[in-house]
Amino acid sequence: MMPFTEYLKSFTAEVTYRLPGELAKVSMRGSASLLADNSPIASGKKGFIMAPFSDGLPVLWLEAVQIKSFSDQAYIQTLLPIVSPPLHETQKIFKIDEVSYKSDVEDIIEQIKNGAAGKVVLSRQIIIPLQDEFPVIELFHLLCDLYPDAFVYMANFPGFGLWLGASPETLIRFSKQSLKTMALAGTRKAGDNRPWTEKDKEEHSFVVDYIREKLEKADCSDIQVSAPYAVNAGKAMHLCTGFSTYCKRESLINIVKSLHPTPAVCGMPSEKALEIIRLSEQHDRMYYAGYLGPVSPETADLFVNLRCMQIIEDKAVLYVGGGLTSASDPQAEWDETVLKSTTMLAAIEKMQNLAD
Repeated sequence: MMPFTEYLKSFTAEVTYRLPGELAKVSMRGSASLLADNSPIASGKKGFIMAPFSDGLPVLWLEAVQIKSFSDQAYIQTLLPIVSPPLHETQKIFKIDEVSYKSDVEDIIEQIKNGAAGKVVLSRQIIIPLQDEFPVIELFHLLCDLYPDAFVYMANFPGFGLWLGASPETLIRFSKQSLKTMALAGTRKAGDNRPWTEKDKEEHSFVVDYIREKLEKADCSDIQVSAPYAVNAGKAMHLCTGFSTYCKRESLINIVKSLHPTPAVCGMPSEKALEIIRLSEQHDRMYYAGYLGPVSPETADLFVNLRCMQIIEDKAVLYVGGGLTSASDPQAEWDETVLKSTTMLAAIEKMQNLAD
């Protein structure tokens, strides 16, 4: 494949986002580029980065020319026309039914039991028809209202789709040499106060051990690890362990490369898990389970692109997945993807009902 930088030129793009726990919404507009790496993280420039799940697609980088911040009550108007782009030329979408998905889960569990991997994250797409002139910007505002503790965004990169999401998972948050990250794995319904299952604890421990090892190898100093705790994400609850440490700004590129993709979105070991994912999934993940967020000379706020959807022509393509281990149950894994899908489905349904 010819390097992206050799045949792709810059174009105008726009991103609107709201950081977790904050009221202000930020709109960025500027020149976007398609890159082969994540070098803008340490460039000292201000903008927004959106990286794919795996190799094969470019890293999208918006270098901000215009930045506007709005209060929670303000109504952000998009600066670019909101269009519903067609499929990217390399993209495939595939709607899998419950029986087929559970069959794939059974096959992967058997591979795990035979030693092919310790954990594999299997995902699927949910395809939802949209009404004519679906109000995308209003959906962004609704997601902000529904999920105050999530990273909510709308990214409009012409040629690579119109994406929206409300991610509960931090990849890194960096400021003044302080770095925070998290292990987020293990899922059940919000409000469930029973002890976490052995499967959930095993799945979570894979991610905790992975992140600790990567931070230690990156020579981060004074690594602090919290006790596991539960966090709510819409109708789902996840098991979370927080990490805090210190590092130099120039180390961020390698830290992000070493962390992504984490076992929470890929599996362990990552090379084996990726191989199984590519053989099992019939759709393209594109930027689902990649990472994205704003960066500046002082900060970097990057989040895993979960609970997200891509608008393609007259439909919304939702992405959901779950981590499989030897202790997984196919029905429970299907139910977990249904539970995770409610983050975006509830918002879409509310918007479509308002339009009736």
